[in-house]
Amino acid sequence: MPVILTQHFSPSDRVYEDAEFSLYHFPRVYFSRVRPYDRFIYYRPLGKAQSRVDSKHYFGHGVLGQWYEDARRPDHRFVDLIKAERFPVPVPLLDEHKRYYETESARQPQAQAAVREISEIAYYRILAAGAVNSASLSFMPSTESLLDVPLPFAAAPIPRDRFRQITAIPPGAGYVPSEALLNIHESAALQERARADHQDVLASIQSAVLRRGGATWYNNNVDLFARLGEARFLIEAKSLLDVRDAIHRVRYGIGQLADYSYRYGTELEGPQKVLAFAVQPPREAAWLRDVLDQERTAFLMAGNGKVEALNESAKGLPFLG
Repeated sequence: MPVILTQHFSPSDRVYEDAEFSLYHFPRVYFSRVRPYDRFIYYRPLGKAQSRVDSKHYFGHGVLGQWYEDARRPDHRFVDLIKAERFPVPVPLLDEHKRYYETESARQPQAQAAVREISEIAYYRILAAGAVNSASLSFMPSTESLLDVPLPFAAAPIPRDRFRQITAIPPGAGYVPSEALLNIHESAALQERARADHQDVLASIQSAVLRRGGATWYNNNVDLFARLGEARFLIEAKSLLDVRDAIHRVRYGIGQLADYSYRYGTELEGPQKVLAFAVQPPREAAWLRDVLDQERTAFLMAGNGKVEALNESAKGLPFLG
């Protein structure tokens, strides 16, 4: 059954760690309403961002992926939005006959519920009002399909974001809302950030850098940028839920590091590239260490507060040991 997802834009209105058009964060009260591969429609409440043209409108739609636990708040979950797009035309609560789209009548929707189920008829009426072809979901790429596909270098459009200094890894995806619409590769990267193993990898590396007097930054694209003395490090963590995916994850990580090095070349000033997993790749994929050496990329295993070198390029990193 389709669901409405309430999505605030302004950070001052948000109490959850959402990443718009990529990731939805929700409490226990809605666990039974968020089901893998259901369709959803986004709704923007009024909130404090009252000047936004899409306030009190439905503004996007897509498909939910698999939900997973919030590592920091066990009574909350995340769900990936594996397919998502903005409506060409925002849709108001009421149709031309003053009937609510959600209820198909004069009865108001349960606005206090951030996640609410709607009928198939209501779902298709909202899509039609938003000038959406209901078949478009079938042709829309999914972030889940990117797990086995290398990142295209400098994929267009190229969103940029300012770097923010941090002393702790932000919760969830650490996403700061912006007007830029995420492309599918940016969305997939943000979804990965919210996973427990990904956060543990970054937290372990960051802790090692800070203990030695370094400093760390991140933005909506880059997992972690670190400085230790004059040395600079561009760090990308990859989730590895199945060790058989190690080859694909390395290929994707190489693409991300190349992309971000190009995109933020002025700010990063030629950093050492670092790729990190939470576990070692399987024995049959040991050659990946040599590939990363050829790419002049340090390969690490990190987690539980420990950081270990996996290839020659990583052995000289000043935050190891």
